[in-house]
Amino acid sequence: MRLSYDPIYDSGLVGVLLTAAVVMLLFVITPKGISPQRRFILLVLRGLAALALVLTMLRPSVVRTDNRPAAATLAIAMDTSRSMTLASGDESAAFANSGSPANGDAATNSDVDTRWQQQDRILSTLGERLTELDDQLNVALYRYDRRSESIASGPASDLRQTLGVKNQLRPTGVLTDLSTPLDAAVAASRGTPLAGILLLSDGTQTAGPDVQSKDQTDSPSETNPTTEGGDPIASARLVSAIGVPLWTVALGPRADTNRIQDVSVQSLPETYRMFTGNETEISFEVQTQGYPGVPIALTVDWVNAAGVSRTAATRTVVSDQPSHTEAFRIPVVAPDPGQYQLFVRARPPAGEPNASNDSQLAFVDVRPGGGRVLYLEGTPRLEQTFLRRGLRRFPDLELTYRWIPRDTATRWPASLADDLQTGRFDVVVIGDLHSAAIGDKQLEQLADAVAAGTALVTLGGERAYGAGGYADTPLAKVLPVRMDGSVAIPPGREIDNRLRGQLAGPITLRPSRNHPITTIKTLGRDANWATLPPMPGANALPGVKTNPGVQVLLEDENEAPMLVVGEYGQGRVASLAFDSTWVWWRSGASEFHRRFWRQLMLWLLSREEDRDNELQLEMTRRRFSTSQSSLLSGSISLSPDTTTRSENWSAEVVLESGETRPLNLTANTRINGDQRETILNAEIFGAATEMPSSNNASDLPDDGTSPSPSDNSQSDNVPPAATVSSFPPGIHRVRVRLGNTSNPTVAAELPFQIVDDTRELSVIAADHALLERIAAMTKESGGAAFRPDQLDKLVDQITAQRRRAERAVIQKWRLGDDPASGWILFALFAGCLCSEWTLRRRWGLA
Repeated sequence: MRLSYDPIYDSGLVGVLLTAAVVMLLFVITPKGISPQRRFILLVLRGLAALALVLTMLRPSVVRTDNRPAAATLAIAMDTSRSMTLASGDESAAFANSGSPANGDAATNSDVDTRWQQQDRILSTLGERLTELDDQLNVALYRYDRRSESIASGPASDLRQTLGVKNQLRPTGVLTDLSTPLDAAVAASRGTPLAGILLLSDGTQTAGPDVQSKDQTDSPSETNPTTEGGDPIASARLVSAIGVPLWTVALGPRADTNRIQDVSVQSLPETYRMFTGNETEISFEVQTQGYPGVPIALTVDWVNAAGVSRTAATRTVVSDQPSHTEAFRIPVVAPDPGQYQLFVRARPPAGEPNASNDSQLAFVDVRPGGGRVLYLEGTPRLEQTFLRRGLRRFPDLELTYRWIPRDTATRWPASLADDLQTGRFDVVVIGDLHSAAIGDKQLEQLADAVAAGTALVTLGGERAYGAGGYADTPLAKVLPVRMDGSVAIPPGREIDNRLRGQLAGPITLRPSRNHPITTIKTLGRDANWATLPPMPGANALPGVKTNPGVQVLLEDENEAPMLVVGEYGQGRVASLAFDSTWVWWRSGASEFHRRFWRQLMLWLLSREEDRDNELQLEMTRRRFSTSQSSLLSGSISLSPDTTTRSENWSAEVVLESGETRPLNLTANTRINGDQRETILNAEIFGAATEMPSSNNASDLPDDGTSPSPSDNSQSDNVPPAATVSSFPPGIHRVRVRLGNTSNPTVAAELPFQIVDDTRELSVIAADHALLERIAAMTKESGGAAFRPDQLDKLVDQITAQRRRAERAVIQKWRLGDDPASGWILFALFAGCLCSEWTLRRRWGLA
């Protein structure tokens, strides 16, 4: 910094002479006859005015010379393609995030450090270190996948705030083109020079001439995607030609040093249909590669509609081979009714390159009506044979049969404590079995179980009810019928009089009231109550209790009770006086036989079938890739007075994100007896599927002609939308409704999964060599390639590059050039002269 002068007329001599003349005029010409004090005041005022005038004529200046970097922009490009969801290969980072596994246990999938997390850490570190650079540096943040765009910019001192926008981004791009951020940065440099380009990437160049158009589509709105990607080598040459350094930071494991390690879950069925409380085996395979001797934990988890998860089973896979496939069959017990997702997850050690195939999902529809039935029988008669055969036709009823032979009476009561405990079975059926075979203690246990909610069925038989000694047991209080204890038969003894406590046949059954048990509808020419063959005999029940809820549902021609139902505590009870429903089956009414026993069981389970107005939805695929589609079909039977016009039907897909998108739907209605059956159809496309441009050709017959309605059918074709929708990867739900969307007459939902099959996830190993190659092309300008653990070197390189861009900057400040100093001089000069003139007038001086 130095002091200089710029006198008026660019002449120092003239400035000095004028200054001397001004001083002489101000100090020589002074009034006479005043006191020394007044003379001093006037001279001070004139001196200040002279000083202001001298400064104005000499114009002193302060000159400062400094070396500063020129204004420039540092471009930082971050990768937002889906390959960023793959593992970074940095096990230490994974353990640092969640803690090292204890006792050598394998890390879970949640511990795997992804390339997206690795990139986020790098940007956060740069946000702290680069803020110390000069204020002439502007930082522009770019995101790129198949395209590139600038998302934020600001001075280096505010880099942390600038990088805050990255928290709003997600790795969703289906392709990567490394040339796009380089081209975008160069194009933006026409206004401001580039200080350098910092490229964060795993080096996977998936956009190119060999990529099919279906892989190029980022969203359904892109109807004409390009099929060719850029050339990162050519773009790097352009960067080098304009003298801009390119710095690359390689993410993910290096391709040429990566050892193939992968765990995948395969062959899990897409869907299961289960019934509450029943046990079902699920099957799948686990393939391991590159983990010999390493234990791989497996978990089977239930996830309900609210997203709450619980573990159903765990297993461990250990292989002594580099490549191994193992099949599993794991029994699971169905939970409460509802729609569930069953996840099978493998949990390899942290650092697996591709964790996208570590789990597989099955959709499970758990329906009510299922139950565990315990059948206790003493005499192996025809009734138990056909009863077991009928119930086993229904997969929702799980039957366990216990035969207690009469010749084991010396060892009675049989040990049934485990079977009769509360909650072990949903329904207990007691056939022709003497009460002594169970014993009073276990009958009391059974009574308590019924009071707690277990259902009970008692069948007729020679040793049932009073004849079996039940009148004097704890079970007497549970049954809805009265019993005669005088007809009791000693345990184990042969019956002399088979008619003791029995009614002789034939006995015709007839319903005494409408009830879900006895209202039986069968298909075809099956029987009804009036045409069924009579019972060969039945137990004589002395009467029916008058307890609340007790009802007689079947009786004979003499109005003797044949089927009585009631309740005890929380459980339902049914007592049958007959034991020969097998005659229905033998007479050809097998369907009637099955429906009777099923409806009885469902009533006992408090799960009466009511499928009126229930819309059934199905899909040809519940789990499919983005390059596939799935057909949705639905059916429902409604009463004729229910409106089913096409405009009242609506369908939409609720995406995993919560967004809803409309779905094209066709509805066709036909008359079926006293019901109107509606058939619904739609097609759901993955994001990369080739879709029809307008109307569905599948709506037409094979011959291409238009459908013609018959006398008993009508076509309610919903007009298709202008654009067929496709849907991204994720777990979504299709929702179909009839009527108002806020209060529909009928509604149903069905979840499904679209699996990501983009090329981004198929390239597990990162291509560090490509990043090193394009960075080396700008080496003369200062470009270089770095690893994530070399960020200090990267920051030093950027700092050194800024120093090389420094140039001398001269700053000059001259008195009077700016308004502030000019007005100060003017105010000083004018103020002093005005004050001097005012004092002279006041003092009476000339």
